[in-house]
Amino acid sequence: MNGRRYRSNVSFSAYVRFRAALLLLTGILSCGSVQPIRSQQPPPSPAPPPGRPGPPKPNSAAVLERLEKVRRQVEEVKPDGPDVDVLVKAAYRALENASERARAKDYFGADRCIAAGDAFRHAAEHPTHVTEGPKGPAPQVREIAEHLQRVYFRLQQAEYFAGASGDLDARSLPPLARKFYEDARKAYDTGNWFSADEYAKSAEDTIRGLENLAQAAAPEPPPPPRQLPGRP
Repeated sequence: MNGRRYRSNVSFSAYVRFRAALLLLTGILSCGSVQPIRSQQPPPSPAPPPGRPGPPKPNSAAVLERLEKVRRQVEEVKPDGPDVDVLVKAAYRALENASERARAKDYFGADRCIAAGDAFRHAAEHPTHVTEGPKGPAPQVREIAEHLQRVYFRLQQAEYFAGASGDLDARSLPPLARKFYEDARKAYDTGNWFSADEYAKSAEDTIRGLENLAQAAAPEPPPPPRQLPGRP
């Protein structure tokens, strides 16, 4: 009997406490002391900043300044055989094309043509380095081997770039790039690391010039997309 009365008293006590808590909560809510949960949340974070600006477009002043700089550099290339002559002529054609595009306010195309002329200028300089001889430490054998591998795969793109450029004279440049690559391989096989590296650079720069000509012939690419909200 005493055990049953104890359990009954405990149940009644718990019930009393529950009723008291319920009445207290009802009174608080009726007085408006508790605000809605939504109002207790922190204020929304500020809007993310706009996306990062894309690369600046070339303008007339920058294009003309670079055009004159590259033209002076091409004029300083020393004559060193028919291969160098072909590259120098290709550089001048690219720079003349750049001048025409700049006059037509096609600054993107002009910028790409200038880059092509600069690449052909670099390609023409490397054979003269071979004639003059090394002026510093020669590159490592592994570096030259990896460079030749990259040039070999880039050669597969040379014909495409020449055709996409729309320049009929550019079709003579892929065979020249292959010739430079073959010269680099011969020098590599004989252990002439310096010459192998220089001829490989001539091949790579010739292909790079063709690639820039192809880019100049293509429509100007659209601006980069704006940064998505919430992303760094």
